[in-house]
Amino acid sequence: MELKTAYDIEHMGSTRTIQHEFWPLSPIDSKKAKFPCCLVWTPLPVVSWLAPFIGHTGICREDGTVLDFSGSNFVNVDNFAFGSAARYLQLDREQVHSSYEMALFCTHEHCVV
Repeated sequence: MELKTAYDIEHMGSTRTIQHEFWPLSPIDSKKAKFPCCLVWTPLPVVSWLAPFIGHTGICREDGTVLDFSGSNFVNVDNFAFGSAARYLQLDREQVHSSYEMALFCTHEHCVV
């Protein structure tokens, strides 16, 4: 069995290009609280009045469903804990997906002996 050096694995991972075709996302609909591939933020009552940069953050799936962590081992699905989203940031799926794929590839290559 031949082992590869870490440099070879890193070099292979950085030169490999990943190409995916993504299906189109539905448009952002703030009235229905659907934010596909977004990070959403809402202010916390009283706390955000004193420190406006503090708030509650949620992650959205590709179908626009908001997931937020509100308590120990509890995830709200499509029910944002502190009201509706005040701000959102849509993520670029190509950058997120390629980084995730690259991390999986590098991890797999390092774990195989």
